[in-house]
Amino acid sequence: MKAVDASPDNPVHAGGIPFPRRFLAIWLPVVLVLAIVIWAFYAVQAKSALALQKAAEREAIRLSIQTNLVEFANIRSDLLYLADQYALLNDGTHATPPAYAPLAARYLAFASRKTLYDQIRFLDEKGREIVRVNWNNGHPENVAPENLQDKSSRYYVRETLALAQGEIYVSPLDLNIEHGALEHPLKPMMRFGTPIFDRQGHRRGIIILNYLGDNFLGHLRKISSAEHAASQLWLLNAAGYWMLGPDAEDEWGFMLPGRADKRLAIRDPQAWKMISGTAREGQFLTDQGLYTYATTTPLPGPDGVSDTPKRERWILVAYQPAATLAAQNVALSKRLWVVFAALLLIFTVSAWAIAFYSMRRRAAEASVGASEARFRALLESAPDAIVIVNREGRIVLVNAQAENYFGYARDELLQQPIEILVPESLRHRHESHRASFASNPYTRPMGEGMELFGRRKDGSAFPLEISLSPLDTPQGKVVTAIIRDISARKQAERQRLEAQARYQDLMNNLPVGVFRKTAGPERRFLEVNPALVNMLEADSAEALLAHPVAIFQTASGQPLFSESAGQPNTIVDEEIELHTLKGRPFYGAVTATLKRDANGLAYYDGIVEDITRRKEIEQQLKSRSIELEAINQELEAFSYSVSHDLRAPLRAIDGFSHILLNDYADKLDETGRDRLGRVRRAAQHMGTLIDDLLKLSRVTRTELKREQVDMSALANEIAADLCKQTPDRTVQFTIAPNLLAQGDKGLLRIVLDNLLGNAWKFTGSRSETRIGMARVAGPGHPTYVISDNGVGFDMTYANKLFGVFQRLHDASEFPGTGIGLATVQRIIHKHGGTIWAESTVGEGTRFYFTLEPEMTS
Repeated sequence: MKAVDASPDNPVHAGGIPFPRRFLAIWLPVVLVLAIVIWAFYAVQAKSALALQKAAEREAIRLSIQTNLVEFANIRSDLLYLADQYALLNDGTHATPPAYAPLAARYLAFASRKTLYDQIRFLDEKGREIVRVNWNNGHPENVAPENLQDKSSRYYVRETLALAQGEIYVSPLDLNIEHGALEHPLKPMMRFGTPIFDRQGHRRGIIILNYLGDNFLGHLRKISSAEHAASQLWLLNAAGYWMLGPDAEDEWGFMLPGRADKRLAIRDPQAWKMISGTAREGQFLTDQGLYTYATTTPLPGPDGVSDTPKRERWILVAYQPAATLAAQNVALSKRLWVVFAALLLIFTVSAWAIAFYSMRRRAAEASVGASEARFRALLESAPDAIVIVNREGRIVLVNAQAENYFGYARDELLQQPIEILVPESLRHRHESHRASFASNPYTRPMGEGMELFGRRKDGSAFPLEISLSPLDTPQGKVVTAIIRDISARKQAERQRLEAQARYQDLMNNLPVGVFRKTAGPERRFLEVNPALVNMLEADSAEALLAHPVAIFQTASGQPLFSESAGQPNTIVDEEIELHTLKGRPFYGAVTATLKRDANGLAYYDGIVEDITRRKEIEQQLKSRSIELEAINQELEAFSYSVSHDLRAPLRAIDGFSHILLNDYADKLDETGRDRLGRVRRAAQHMGTLIDDLLKLSRVTRTELKREQVDMSALANEIAADLCKQTPDRTVQFTIAPNLLAQGDKGLLRIVLDNLLGNAWKFTGSRSETRIGMARVAGPGHPTYVISDNGVGFDMTYANKLFGVFQRLHDASEFPGTGIGLATVQRIIHKHGGTIWAESTVGEGTRFYFTLEPEMTS
């Protein structure tokens, strides 16, 4: 690892911390705090900007409503003023209308002064014009009597005529229509009307003012453009159509063709849902922007609604697009980014300066403490306990391993006498030894040739080794003691000695002889155990070690351990005839292995087992085998005799009985004929018994010829043969397919012949016969099962089932010799398997058998 200079002139790694890390440790928290402050300031400013924007929008709506109140209050005053002019001119002294020329002059002067009305009309009670003053694009004029019109069909005339005194009619704000068509350029228009009465209170007609709507709309445009240039001020009717909208193309959709979809409900359904609710005013945000709205009427009453009979509802909306709001936030964020960048630069320079000078200071401190840190690191990392003692014998320094060894905390040891770590029984001697060392200190082990012990805090002692080393320091001479706990070593030594003792005990108690011998020309024993001493009849182990190993000879008289080049390195269970030291011969089995020690010298380790008794038993078994061979030959001769010599008289008995029954039946009475029949049946039964016994004998002597056998195919062949023998029976055979096994095909056929034949025989009385063969999972290997629904048997007698001549049913009911199942059992045993049966009287029988695992598939 590369060393790092931590001097004050190179503070880059002072204190083990690189300058970039220290700089980042100062700079990152400051930047994080600065970012949080700027972000919080941005959030507050953005929230404040939005609040100011909302307040500005509410102010715009308030000014618009105030403009509405002022504008239409003046129109009310003008309307009432003009209505009063008729009453002033008509003094009531005659019933006929007064001269209308003065009234027309006054209306003309009023129109010239106000400039708000496109037309001022006085109509009689039938709706005919009496006086009409046209604005005429800034040049007011009275209309000649011959050009006055009948307006009785106009809706605003009819509705105004129906009003009571003091009531005012207000029409919707719409576009002016002349001669059945919209006037161009478009002229927004409102009609205000009220009835006229003379001084006696008689109705004399109505007065209608055609108000130029651009005046009111112009006031709203000024409000929007003067102080709220970023927002839009809209005027909507109750259906959501713009009369003053985002663009001229969006306005008057309820009158102009092709603009039916120019409604707020289509442009921003969410906003229209909020505005058309029950609240008369409000403010909210949608995805499209900020909306501030209030409902009003041209002539509101104290409750805020129109005091005219027909109420006209308007909606004033101040709209701030979402893009405008976002642009304000972007502008704010740009300004704050500039502030952040400037502050970041200042803080970066400051952090670098702080980190640099801090590193220089720490570098100076690190250079002072480096030596002490290295010393303490070495001290604490030492694998042994280190205790430093001053001249007074008091402990001034210990390491962590000393705490672990002695069980004291460091503060408990400092300034304590060193004897605190010495067993109490040795403390007085230790003080004198310490004084002796202090008079002539030098580096050496302590207590050479002695067993040293330390004392733990709990009073227990443990073995240790100590090395002493004097050291001169500015504070005076001290002694460093390096202490090693050797408890594990002592334990290992004890375990080694115990292992050697156990090994020696094992060697001494083994019933076989164990030896180690040289491999050179001397051929002498190096080690022997008592069993070998006794086996070779030596007086003692020493006497055997002094004797040459020539006693180990092969049957040919050659030494067992020759030094020839062809001698193997390992001898395994070599059986040779040996002689004891007293000359007694015996047989031994020798196993030995050639080994080499650390110096390369070869030797043999081995064992000798006395096998004299085994040899005697082998000789006896050999003699017995010869006797068994002779017996087998006698059995073969007996089988031949049974097969030939016994069959001849049986055939004679059967033949002569048959002749007597055929040729002399008429000379014998019924009793004689019965007796001859019984003699013949007995001879035939005896012949069958002889055949079955010979089969059983052949099964015992037959050598297995293993091959793969299709048990399913064999069973199907046997089932077919049984059906041919008794074609009048109906039997349901259920034989599982692909039952493959390894074994002797001929013997396995005998097994299936007997088992399926028994099933056929013992189901003969059933009207519905079921015989099956399958393979089931058995304990360890597959198990074959042959089942039937026959008469069954009592399981109490199941132990007699496989005995020779053992029968569980009457021979008259179910014929047989009682040898078949004994034959089956011997074949199964010959295949390494087992056979057993389960049955219930009257419900059927199941025979189970297994074969050796390698004989099944």
